[in-house]
Amino acid sequence: MKTIILLICINNLLVANSNYELKLYEKIFSTIFQNIPIKIYGDKSSTILLKASNRFEIRKICDENVDLIIGKNFTNLSSICKKKPLFATSYRWYKSQKNSFGTFYWRKGRPQIKFKKDSFKRFHLHLPQNLIKYAK
Repeated sequence: MKTIILLICINNLLVANSNYELKLYEKIFSTIFQNIPIKIYGDKSSTILLKASNRFEIRKICDENVDLIIGKNFTNLSSICKKKPLFATSYRWYKSQKNSFGTFYWRKGRPQIKFKKDSFKRFHLHLPQNLIKYAK
């Protein structure tokens, strides 16, 4: 009985975290990118999460029509996509990629968000006033 209750609690926690992430992505991306739906190319886990929103159009291939790339690791991006803004879902990928403008990840069970000011300038994006405190 205790095992079943524990599994239910873990499942509820995971669902709550994914809903939190989706709402966060909707709010951030909708203010940064003015067009709706936002065309996104993502890795598998990001794509699964973002499909639940009607604000995003998930693209299966990365081409010139993509507004942003989201994910943890991309090894075979085309030359066009290497120039697109990237939102990383891991801190390591955020730090290693020159075209990353922000990241959201979990560390020790706590959400972390960071932005790069210089990337916003390079991609001609506008960081909302309420998120400037997370930019370096």
